[in-house]
Amino acid sequence: MEKERKGTMVVVILLILALGAALCLMGCAGGTRYRVDYDGVKELYVGAKDSYRAGQEVTLYYTMIATDTDYSFYLDGEPIDFDYDDRKGFIIRFTMPNHDVKLECNSKSSMVYVPMWDGEADVMLIDCYRETAATVGGDGYHEFVVTTTEDPEQVRLDEYIKEEGGEETCTTFYIPYQVADECLWITEAYGLAEWNDMEDAVSLDGAKKVCKFWDGETHIRISTEHMPEGGEETLDFLFEMLQNNAQ
Repeated sequence: MEKERKGTMVVVILLILALGAALCLMGCAGGTRYRVDYDGVKELYVGAKDSYRAGQEVTLYYTMIATDTDYSFYLDGEPIDFDYDDRKGFIIRFTMPNHDVKLECNSKSSMVYVPMWDGEADVMLIDCYRETAATVGGDGYHEFVVTTTEDPEQVRLDEYIKEEGGEETCTTFYIPYQVADECLWITEAYGLAEWNDMEDAVSLDGAKKVCKFWDGETHIRISTEHMPEGGEETLDFLFEMLQNNAQ
């Protein structure tokens, strides 16, 4: 009788060990994560993570939507379906495969953009400014100013940095005019000139962000003090475009 009990105990222990090993293997397999390459614009996808588990349902929101522009999305080169929501923008959903993937957005504008610069030098085309502190009395800021030069192929990019309580520094770069052209196209495509006339605008609490740009006739100033929902992302996008060229 004692031997039978011992034999039963051995069988039970072996079964528990086998079950534990199986669960461990399943857990390890289910925990494998694979990376998503967002084609260099991860910040444009709300809710985006660097990696997901295989089989996980992924939902992303693409909010940087310009007027008169057609959009399509591709996962590893294959087109994927997407939905649209007035508040969230494009909704992209896919099941994460068991390998790294690349998500791409292809946008094609149906609007013909005409460069606004007529060749005159020392014309300020765009000025992107942001406060670096939201504290009362804070005076730190970071600013990029793009100005035309006598060379039609390039513009001057001045970077101003002032730490709170410190002195302002200025560094000058000369960059292709195409960069300024793309920034001005964004102001036109996203209707930034209409922000100041909006009745249902929102205001950002905290550090202020400002953009001033040339519309062909005059300079228009907009800011996070009076903007549409999601407008801060547009200003951040413009700022980062210039920051990426300040080198």
